[in-house]
Amino acid sequence: MFALPRRCAHLPSLFSRSFAEIVPSTARSSEALRGSVDPPPPAQIPDTKENDQTPKIINPVRLGNRVPVREDHGLYAFFRKRLQGEDGRTYVGEAQYETIGGSLFQERAQRRSWKASELRLKSFQDLHTLWYVLLRERNLLATQKEEVRRIGAVPVLTAFRYKTRQVKKSMARIKYVMNERRLAYEGAVKLAEQEKQDHLDRVVLDHQMSQYYKERKQLRWREANREKRQEAKEAKTSAKTAEVEPVSTNVDVTTQAQAHSEGSAQVGSQDTPESRAQ
Repeated sequence: MFALPRRCAHLPSLFSRSFAEIVPSTARSSEALRGSVDPPPPAQIPDTKENDQTPKIINPVRLGNRVPVREDHGLYAFFRKRLQGEDGRTYVGEAQYETIGGSLFQERAQRRSWKASELRLKSFQDLHTLWYVLLRERNLLATQKEEVRRIGAVPVLTAFRYKTRQVKKSMARIKYVMNERRLAYEGAVKLAEQEKQDHLDRVVLDHQMSQYYKERKQLRWREANREKRQEAKEAKTSAKTAEVEPVSTNVDVTTQAQAHSEGSAQVGSQDTPESRAQ
């Protein structure tokens, strides 16, 4: 699978990786986990009794060369887990974790980036979860790449660069979709504010128009009342004028009668004998 340099042929220890011993997660938390470091040499501990000054040698028990670790330890997330092999066997312990990964064909065949059209159908919770899943995948790929570098293999047939690119594309598209939703939310907020402002403008305009029509109605009512009062005043004035006109007519008739009588008297005086003699 990998092209190994010739200088690594005499280093078989570099191609083997030992994992920590898997401890079931059901183990009691009160039980202390014993370490893998070789114990120190035996120490001479003197007896506390005064009558016995001979020190006693205590030989610590050798605990092995591995550190017991629980199965749910967070560091196991940096390695890809395989539950079942090609032959149908189920892996247990350290065999269920891959340090490097599969072949280039396998890695390319089962991996692709998320499309933006697919991410738009996800909820905020799903996108948040998917972001951390992709972030874990990037950490896993970085661990595998570092393992390939550590053992001295030539990463020609590995798909780290391709898979990392797919993961980065998926994360970039998540950010793109989130930015779309942010812009849509800000646009919706602006639209809602604009609609609210338009509604308030319509309310204010309706109030102003109602006040305008109300004042116009009151103005017309006042003008009508003024006209009625003016007509009543004119009618009253004309009535008073009509009462004064008959008196003046009688005076004129009397004056005309007196003038006629005076004219008749003058005519009669002119017809006397004296006037005739003259």
